This record gives sequence, C-alpha cells and structure tokens, in this order.
Amino acid sequence: MHLHTYRDESRSRHLDLIGGRGHPWSIDLVVVVASGILLMGFACAFVALLIR
Repeated sequence: MHLHTYRDESRSRHLDLIGGRGHPWSIDLVVVVASGILLMGFACAFVALLIR
C-alpha cells in the first residue's frame, strides 16, 4: 500500500491510497473523509432528535 497525491485539471488536490497485488485498488481519501464527516453529522442529528 502507498499514498499517491496529485492535482487534476482544475488544480484540486487528490490523495489516494493505492494497494493490491494482481487486483489493484485505490481509495480517494479526501472523499472518504468528507463522507465520514457528513455521516457523523447525520448520526448526531438523528441522536439529537431521539433524545429530544
């Protein structure tokens, strides 16, 4: 596994985690972190509704 960073045509930075032998795979870590933050926000809002 290794990290790969690059900029696309619109100069946005991407950070990928790349791994696998024979069947390579990659995960865009920026998308994973943003999705995790949104998911935690929805979970906290749902818990707040249940408590109230």
